[in-house]
Amino acid sequence: MKQASFRRIRGLSVIIFAGILFMGLSAQAWAWVPTLPKGTQGPASWYQNGKDGRYFVPVVKGRISKPVTGLVTTDANCMPDAQGLSHCFNNIRLSSGELITVQNTHKMSIHRCLRPGEYVKVQPNGSQTWAIVQTALGR
Repeated sequence: MKQASFRRIRGLSVIIFAGILFMGLSAQAWAWVPTLPKGTQGPASWYQNGKDGRYFVPVVKGRISKPVTGLVTTDANCMPDAQGLSHCFNNIRLSSGELITVQNTHKMSIHRCLRPGEYVKVQPNGSQTWAIVQTALGR
């Protein structure tokens, strides 16, 4: 009787441990996705960010207060996460001379990265910490 109880407890322990391990690994597999502040427009899904050349991005360095053109100077950190989303960092030199850095969350296999050397339109998106970056004609 004692042996059967011990096996049952050991079996339950293994199942519980496996469940905890699975939950921990599952949580790690889900990557970070941006949360839009209230009043800020965004894509229907981060997998669609970049549709028609329109990217919704947080401004992680610098500020944007009015619509302006800019030149993309960098594209970095584009390795996709477990969900297949890239979280690229782009520096954009605005026509005002200011430099901003945005983080572009998108699925590269569907919508391309912003390209260094391309001119874009940048406009605030409901707050000074979010912007809409539009490529020329959505190309």
